Amino acid sequence: MSESTVIYYSSNREDWGFEKRIIKLLLNSCGDLPIVSVTHKPVNLGKNICVGDVGTSGFNMFRQVHIACQEAKTRFVISAEADCLYPPDYFTFIPEKDDVFYRNSNLYLMGNKRDYFFRKPEGSTFSQVVNREHYLSILDKLFTGAPDWSAEEKNFPKGRWKIQDVPDKQEMYFTENPCVSLKTGQGMRHYSPSERVRIDDIPYWGNGKKLKRRLVYG
Repeated sequence: MSESTVIYYSSNREDWGFEKRIIKLLLNSCGDLPIVSVTHKPVNLGKNICVGDVGTSGFNMFRQVHIACQEAKTRFVISAEADCLYPPDYFTFIPEKDDVFYRNSNLYLMGNKRDYFFRKPEGSTFSQVVNREHYLSILDKLFTGAPDWSAEEKNFPKGRWKIQDVPDKQEMYFTENPCVSLKTGQGMRHYSPSERVRIDDIPYWGNGKKLKRRLVYG
């Protein structure tokens, strides 16, 4: 039995042709790991839970993660987002500790109007592995007394954690090949902090211009 489940969450705001290509690459990379997908529109990906058009916000993203963690049955969950690329070795990492969020530091971004990469070594929620029960213990508290859904970025009861405080305890790890966030202008956030040094080619994914032409423009 697998130790990890891939949790895929999407508001389905991306061009559907682009998201389908992302999903195809995800399936090629994650092997036979179980997948739970929580989406705004029905998607043929693992066990799909369609929540409807509840609006795009950080609050709703974490609610979708909450639902995915409740549905998963494995010890760990591995995050996967609808505008991100993941190499096969991303799905093989097994954490040593059960009370820590492990974030990959081998990350790159490609901006909406760029066809090259920036490094993002500080990590992100789009590339992390965590013990499922630990994640649930935090999310259960976070959403106690909160509405089911909210288009507001922060809509938790007074005194609860804020979005930026989740996760709480973190450690960094490094995959051999990088994960990539592709900003298309259609996702929840159009900007993400990163280094601002142009990189045209990266391991595994190759040339940025060719990659963007293949994935974004089809």
